[in-house]
Amino acid sequence: MSNPNPRDVQVLQIATHTTAFRARSWTRLRFEIEYALARGTTINSYLIEGDKIAIIDPPPETFTAIYPPVLQQHLDLKRLDYVILGHFSPSRLATLKTLLELAPQITFVCSLPGAANLRAAFPDKDLKILTMRGKETLDLGQGHQLKFIPIPSPRWPSGLCTYDQQTQILYTDKLFGANVCGDEVFDEDWDVLKDDQRYYYDCLMAPQATHVQAALEKLSDFSVRMYATGHGPLVRYGLIELTKSYQTWSRAQTEREITVALLYASAYGNTATLAQAIALGLTKGGVAVESINCEFAQPDEIRTAVDKADGFIIGTPTIGGNAPTPIHTALGIVLAMDNNSKTAGVFGSYGWSGEAIDLVESKLRDAGYRFGFETLRVKFKPDDVTLKLCEETGTDFAQSLKKARKVRLPQTAATPVEQAVGRIVGSVCVITANQGEVSTGMLGAWVSQATFNPPGLTVAIAKDRAIESLMHPGGKFALNIMPEDNHVDYMKHFRKSFLPGEDRFADFITDRADNGCTILADALAYLECSVNKRMECGDHWVVYATVDKGKLLKPDNVTAIHHRKSGSHY
Repeated sequence: MSNPNPRDVQVLQIATHTTAFRARSWTRLRFEIEYALARGTTINSYLIEGDKIAIIDPPPETFTAIYPPVLQQHLDLKRLDYVILGHFSPSRLATLKTLLELAPQITFVCSLPGAANLRAAFPDKDLKILTMRGKETLDLGQGHQLKFIPIPSPRWPSGLCTYDQQTQILYTDKLFGANVCGDEVFDEDWDVLKDDQRYYYDCLMAPQATHVQAALEKLSDFSVRMYATGHGPLVRYGLIELTKSYQTWSRAQTEREITVALLYASAYGNTATLAQAIALGLTKGGVAVESINCEFAQPDEIRTAVDKADGFIIGTPTIGGNAPTPIHTALGIVLAMDNNSKTAGVFGSYGWSGEAIDLVESKLRDAGYRFGFETLRVKFKPDDVTLKLCEETGTDFAQSLKKARKVRLPQTAATPVEQAVGRIVGSVCVITANQGEVSTGMLGAWVSQATFNPPGLTVAIAKDRAIESLMHPGGKFALNIMPEDNHVDYMKHFRKSFLPGEDRFADFITDRADNGCTILADALAYLECSVNKRMECGDHWVVYATVDKGKLLKPDNVTAIHHRKSGSHY
């Protein structure tokens, strides 16, 4: 259900003495790859009222104006004892400052890194802080005995889960979330949420899969009936299935043959956002990503990650005309390893000059490293087009590593099964999709009508295709069906490798469909489609879409057909 207010706070009791305050944003909060599906989000906060009273995870500054007044309607803040932080974020400081003004008596409960960040953020205040290292408990009374589980990761070094023995609720912070905004508090339709939960995992968790596995192992010791997530619906009905999915997805990531070490530091969050987009592209490209925040990593961790990786990428901000100390440390470790056979990449964000990016690039070039992509320099906060560029850059980097590995493998003839499968033919189509300022397209021959009523079709899309991230439920695309007498140039063009961000349609006459997607003037016919469902099938996604509109442009022409000799490639 849509909401006329761009932001609000939904309040609902979810268990004994336990209330959820769901800060809802019905539109995208900001430019970040995790919000690319544009479904809004909920940022969940929780209130536990025993003899003592605790709040878990107050929302960020975008809700500072509306969250405290709603909280005050349900609680006299002078009675508030604790504020528990599942992770530290600078975006929360405005809300925490307001809470301190309204309730100066509060004690913060957080991990050791979280405590250090809090003290640095409020240097003039004598904060009361309880640090949780994993063995401590907090008794709120009325049976609410809280246990704390540190789950540090490169993205959230201060990560901390909270478990309430009384309600058997696990407050999971960033784990098991989904960026979805709606009136549904729980995951009754958990099967429908799968796609959003998977996208959230791929964006945020896949680059730190080993840390996710470690967290899952710790959490398996607790008897849990509900995940009180940091984002999206609370997980109650699909808890077992989602936990198994996290285990499966993480295992698949860590078992990949090719690994990329992604090293970065971030001053204002922009470089971390770029790293997140590149990591998503690397994941789509089929390689494992070892994401390392150099601000919190030990030298041995950096050295080990780079040593075992097939390639590495370094991201840096520019601070005062230079790279921050953690990047200098990481760069020194890489150069001291004296092994320039690995493929490298450099990216970064800057406000005015960007010298740090040039420094890292020049040092690696002088050391003889081969670069997998042109250095990415992004000024100020990245927009959607830039994030898509970063995603495609990551995918290209992954594909180059995989091609290099394949070159060393012996080539074999197609098997009888592959030859037989290759005899399945399909129409030659160009699939186009737009989202905001992002526009892309691909050649598609794996298209088939799927339903009569409503008229629908299926499209198989390789996981590493640039268009894949625009083909989620709710997305729009156009299917351009090409004619037999004029399709060869289109096949040659869309089969080639495009540079990240390259305009796929610059050489062709095009028009715009009503759904905003590109129509090719030479097409025999086109269909405007809406993605309804998608299913993961091996190395492809199979997308089911319904046809909204269509037009036959060349009634006398025949559809072009693609014939293959092997079922192992296009």
